[in-house]
Amino acid sequence: MRILLIGHPMSSDCMERHVFSTLDEMGHEVQHFQILDNVNLHHKIDRCIRAALRILLREPERLRERRLVEAVTGFRPDLILVLLGNALSPKTVARVRKTFKGPVACWCQDALTSIGRQYLIGAEYDFIFVKDHYILNFLRNMVGHPAAYYLPEACNPEVHKTVDLTESEHAEYRSDICTFATLYYYRQAILEPLRKYDLKVWGNVPDWLVNRLGDQHAGRVVYENDKCKAVAGAKIVLNTLHFAEINGLNCRAFEVAGCGGFQLISFSPAISEHFEIGKEIEVFHDHRELKEKIDYYLARPEERHRIAAASQSRAHKEHTYENRLSRLIDTIGAF
Repeated sequence: MRILLIGHPMSSDCMERHVFSTLDEMGHEVQHFQILDNVNLHHKIDRCIRAALRILLREPERLRERRLVEAVTGFRPDLILVLLGNALSPKTVARVRKTFKGPVACWCQDALTSIGRQYLIGAEYDFIFVKDHYILNFLRNMVGHPAAYYLPEACNPEVHKTVDLTESEHAEYRSDICTFATLYYYRQAILEPLRKYDLKVWGNVPDWLVNRLGDQHAGRVVYENDKCKAVAGAKIVLNTLHFAEINGLNCRAFEVAGCGGFQLISFSPAISEHFEIGKEIEVFHDHRELKEKIDYYLARPEERHRIAAASQSRAHKEHTYENRLSRLIDTIGAF
């Protein structure tokens, strides 16, 4: 198939890059259209520019509308696949449909709080794939969308895999507990009581946040191979699901599994759909249980390794981008 992929810039270890490379490896001809400019929303200047555009233009996402129509006309895709969908106006989708008669699908891979202006609902996609059962039920039962489906995120075994650490890398990445994510207040509140442990936190720190983790925050982001090293160096990888992940999982759940890490994740009803709790992953419901399970598993390395190996085996077998995209394409093709 000829597939036009519409999404954000293809930065390191982002979904756009994994989807693009996987579709290419599957034998499809893929072209990526970047719907937004490269911006760093944690940088003051970039945030000011984005805010100014929204005030002055109201719909700055439509600035690339003409170029998108030209890309569709020139590439002549069989399928248009939009990732996330919060930056593509329904007006733009309607204009594209004047020259493109094939299916337009959206795979919304973020939590409920990312929907913004609700373009996901207004664009009238032929197919919508979401990673949260709560959003799926809302789209089907309240919005009445005729073709909404559950499609969770994934790992890329070419990227998310076990790595061996050198002596110097072990010194840099070693920790009893690690996590990698943007540091928000809810996440920091979960992590603060764990400062008595050998804790290492990787990721962005917004400039508006009062950082209470001190030097236990590594001060940088980890992508791709560095992410694998952070997982390899940690005894426990903590995954604190965003509170808007109501009945779904984040990409971190599958990436940590793919990297071969022992994962302790905040509970979601969706977990047991993808991993066997206690055998492939461990969960916690509150601070008390979190501390209890940290102490329990720090003292039991063999049990950690057994669970991590089982988790990785399942992730590389069932939870890959190739599996997800095959299901997406088969679903669209069935119509």
